[in-house]
Amino acid sequence: MSETTPNKKRDQIRIILIVVLAIVIIAAAFKIYTDFEANKALQAEYDATRVSLTTKLDSISGELNERILEIADLGGDIDSLVSLKDSITAQRDQLQRTRRANKALIQRLDRKVTGYEELLVAKDEEISQLRELNEQLLEENNELKVEKNELNKDLNEAAQRERDLQQQVSLAAKLRAENIKVFNINSRGREREGDFRQRQAEKVKITFNLADNDVAPVAGHQIMIQIVDPVGNVVFDIAKGSGSFKVNGKEQFYTARQEILFDNSKQELSFVYDKGSQYDKGDYKIVILADTYEIGQTTFNVR
Repeated sequence: MSETTPNKKRDQIRIILIVVLAIVIIAAAFKIYTDFEANKALQAEYDATRVSLTTKLDSISGELNERILEIADLGGDIDSLVSLKDSITAQRDQLQRTRRANKALIQRLDRKVTGYEELLVAKDEEISQLRELNEQLLEENNELKVEKNELNKDLNEAAQRERDLQQQVSLAAKLRAENIKVFNINSRGREREGDFRQRQAEKVKITFNLADNDVAPVAGHQIMIQIVDPVGNVVFDIAKGSGSFKVNGKEQFYTARQEILFDNSKQELSFVYDKGSQYDKGDYKIVILADTYEIGQTTFNVR
């Protein structure tokens, strides 16, 4: 009787230990299961948050790139924005590489995303200000162009008036022959004004005055005459003092020439040309020139 009792007690203790051990094992298993599920849920939440943050960083990077291009086009400073865009790209890449849950990283990037979004809003305001400034500068530039064009127009008109005035002065300063007369000198030295017969034509004398001109300065001039025959040729003989000159690169001939000093005294000039042979019949023209420009002309007839 006494031996059975201790055995029963041992059995009871054994059963109690087994039950306690089973409870401990079940509790541990439950704890492992609940921790696994919790970690699984946490990882799922992290993955979802990582994907969301990656998408936001991509979107912010794209929008920031648009702002960079627009600010650069408007002439603004983009160096700091380019560096910031590179930093956002690096943060996105870091987030993609981090597969396990990282609460600190998520919180840090989430705060930065909020700051980046605020920065985009600030850059929109900066772009708006730059646009206004550019429009103002464009308007001012257009006004300056108009003023410059008007000034150039005024300067061109003034220059043209100056050229016109100089031309008028130059024209006014040109010499002019007046009282032009033609004489035939026969073999006895007698002079006869006007037309003459062929057999009487030995020498021709041309006289004229240089008209009064207060604009023309006192200066030396070459006075030339051209005796032009009926067919349009200049009577020309180098042995008798004839020669040539150029006007606009074209050679012309003169019958006789003399150098004078114009002194505005209505001085009278005289040319005597001995052709040495008879003049052909017909109408002749006498052209008087000063320094290559014409200052008068007249005609005579040989019959």
